[in-house]
Amino acid sequence: MQDVDFLADHARMAATDRIQKGAALPGAIGHGYDPAHLRQPELQPIERWSIENGVRLVTLAPELVGADVLVRELRRRGIVVSAGHSQATYEQAQVAFEAGLNAGTHLFNAMPAIEHRAPGLAGALLANPQVVVGLIADNIHVHPAMLKLAWQSKGSRGLVLVTDAMAALGEPPGTYQLGDLEVTVNSNTARLSDGTLAGSLLTQDVALRNMIEASGAQMADIIPSLSTTPAALLNLQQKGVVRPGADADLTLVTPQGEVVVTIVRGQIVHNTEPERLQLEPDRRLEL
Repeated sequence: MQDVDFLADHARMAATDRIQKGAALPGAIGHGYDPAHLRQPELQPIERWSIENGVRLVTLAPELVGADVLVRELRRRGIVVSAGHSQATYEQAQVAFEAGLNAGTHLFNAMPAIEHRAPGLAGALLANPQVVVGLIADNIHVHPAMLKLAWQSKGSRGLVLVTDAMAALGEPPGTYQLGDLEVTVNSNTARLSDGTLAGSLLTQDVALRNMIEASGAQMADIIPSLSTTPAALLNLQQKGVVRPGADADLTLVTPQGEVVVTIVRGQIVHNTEPERLQLEPDRRLEL
């Protein structure tokens, strides 16, 4: 199968105190990170970070000393800065927003829960209409009721459905590695030995169906959260749109959200109905 384009690196920096649980690659807070890899915000380590060098999005913890300076510098370079793996308060989030922070990493996860007197980072991200947030819609990382709340608050223009999937996606249950960490995988979750979620086994078609069920919205209304919105956030003008000249990366789904055909760079790489769906030499898809 032909691989999809590698779009950019996603760099993460996070707090070294009060580790916020949840698993991801070494280099930031929580998600099973080794504290030895955690970094404080400093300008010198990011000296070569740029869109030209493959960095389009950076996740950091806004409460760290110097985070606002880092946010301003990264945004000056056109890099998206996202808040995540963080214990930031609502007020600390506002400072980051003023510095230019414009996204949130997997809303609700690896950040304090919302309280009515302390909305925290999650509340700040939901309340700011200018900020785009990622959401793991697997009904495990986030309860369906919270998926609905996020949809009602942000809509398709402020919400990006992400998988947070690890390398064991599509593999049978067993033990796998996530960086230096051992992860146990069953039929629908990936966890560290202490039970902490270590990424997900979610695919985007399942995320779409889960969001339709949780939100009650129409598929056509949710699709931009999987296409147009993330492409616009990362300023990928040839992605997430269907028009002449754009990249021919397309997915055809049934009305129930089941994947039928996947097209990458104009070529069919997955087709569940090859007898009925053909890509002709003139690159026109016959339905």
